Amino acid sequence: MHQLSVTATPRNRAGALALEIYARVLNSVRADHLVQQALRLEDGVLRAGDRSIPLANVHRIFVVGAGKAAAAMAAGLERVLGDRIAGGLVVTKYGHRVETRHVRVVEAAHPIPDEASLAAGAAIMDIAQNAGAEDLLICLISGGASALMELPVEGVALQDLQTVTDLLLRSGAAIQEVNRVRASLSRIKAGGLARAAAPARVLCLAVSDVLGNPPGAIGSGPCVPQAKGGESAWAVLQRYGLARDIPENVRRALDAPRSASEPQPYVDFQVIGDIGLALDVACGCAEELGLNPLLLTRWMQGEAREIGTLMGAIARDLPQAANRSGVHCLVLGGEPTVTVRGAGRGGRAQELALAAALAMGEEPRTVALLAAGTDGTDGPTDAAGALVDGSTVGRVKAAGGDPVSALNNNDSYTALDSAGALVVTGPTQSNVNDLVILVHAEEE
Repeated sequence: MHQLSVTATPRNRAGALALEIYARVLNSVRADHLVQQALRLEDGVLRAGDRSIPLANVHRIFVVGAGKAAAAMAAGLERVLGDRIAGGLVVTKYGHRVETRHVRVVEAAHPIPDEASLAAGAAIMDIAQNAGAEDLLICLISGGASALMELPVEGVALQDLQTVTDLLLRSGAAIQEVNRVRASLSRIKAGGLARAAAPARVLCLAVSDVLGNPPGAIGSGPCVPQAKGGESAWAVLQRYGLARDIPENVRRALDAPRSASEPQPYVDFQVIGDIGLALDVACGCAEELGLNPLLLTRWMQGEAREIGTLMGAIARDLPQAANRSGVHCLVLGGEPTVTVRGAGRGGRAQELALAAALAMGEEPRTVALLAAGTDGTDGPTDAAGALVDGSTVGRVKAAGGDPVSALNNNDSYTALDSAGALVVTGPTQSNVNDLVILVHAEEE
């Protein structure tokens, strides 16, 4: 796979440096690279972290998986295992396919599942059920898996899943909460895939887009049962005022009794990439550029526009603060949310960026803020995020737009596009949450 390219229009040196940092991060967290770094094949032994799997004892190796980075993960795995792979299937988002030799790649919809999601879930479950005691099932999971691979519980139809997913995504619920509900309606999530594979050995490699890397929340945990005593799906729906809006089929499924003693198979589970790695790379690159970075947090959460407003205010003070502290770059990582109230188009990174631009004002011109996802798609748009500075709001207005109205209508994409502020990457073959990079740099 070729090096990724980032398309954007920096208006000052600070913007150019922020883009350089972002591009370095994207190329460092590509999923094929992460798999190749995590696995080693030495003298017929597959080593994954501190685990060793003698392949002489393995009859067949099957590969399954789902997520925006699943195809790239499969390609990386093929470079490690080659012809030892007996076959398999991974599902990724439309447009995120990469070439593979031994593992079949199919595509489905994200973030709302479609018929292809259900077909992929059924096919992957079939592979797992046909694995024997001497076989190894390698499961590759990355962000987006919850929508891309699905097999609903009895009585729940695709339309029911689509309705519930749409309600949750518009409510501002965190991804862990969304996945809690999804897992309660699925036969393949919450450890269902691993149970189907028993007694085969299962190795699950995950590229995490969930803060803190809880195994049961990444891709809704197809190889990991939900933790006992956790919040119920009903509690999530009630918190966001959705309990009355869900379809009757979903209501019945959530009320149905569950088996209290399902056997739990043994799974080797490893997170091979996350936001922490992305932030380490970002800070390392900023240091090389002489910016003396400060990592503010890897737990960025909450409403995107509120975070953006705060970051815009900080941007106004950054030149003076940099003169005192020597820090010229602030880095944040995490996953904000958007409560959709308008009818516009955008994503959480774009909404954050537009709010930051409004709070930033026209000065200073030596500061730029980049907010973007690491998967290349921010919301239902073709942009990864946006790059804003003190001229952004003026350019929106000069194009005939009203940035405040755009923000209130969740229409950040239209406003930022008119200002030439969008960041476009195409599929990045990764997904490790969102980045915010704030830079102060005098012009040379």
